[in-house]
Amino acid sequence: MGRFVFLLLILAVLALVAWWISREWSGNVERVAGAKAAVNRDLDRMSGELARLDPDDGAALAAMAEAVDRLNTAREQLASSTTLGQVRVAKETARGGMYFIRKARQAMGLDPGPPLPK
Repeated sequence: MGRFVFLLLILAVLALVAWWISREWSGNVERVAGAKAAVNRDLDRMSGELARLDPDDGAALAAMAEAVDRLNTAREQLASSTTLGQVRVAKETARGGMYFIRKARQAMGLDPGPPLPK
């Protein structure tokens, strides 16, 4: 009888841990939609920055190419994301693209612009 109670206790703890992990990674629909909207704003900002820049040397062109690649990757990741974890990955990809936009602006002799979002 003691082993049975112990087994039930272990199963209950495992079920609780599994529930907590799935709740943290999946989030609710509103939280995922809000996070996606925030990342979309960052991606729109990136698109605007890229459209305004006109690189004149190899370093700036290489940085812009990397930023465009990160922008496209983040858009693809965001389009297929259904959990908060997946949205976080898209956000980090977008931050990487913004980093390269700052590098391109610096290579062109311009102010790097606003700091990267957190």
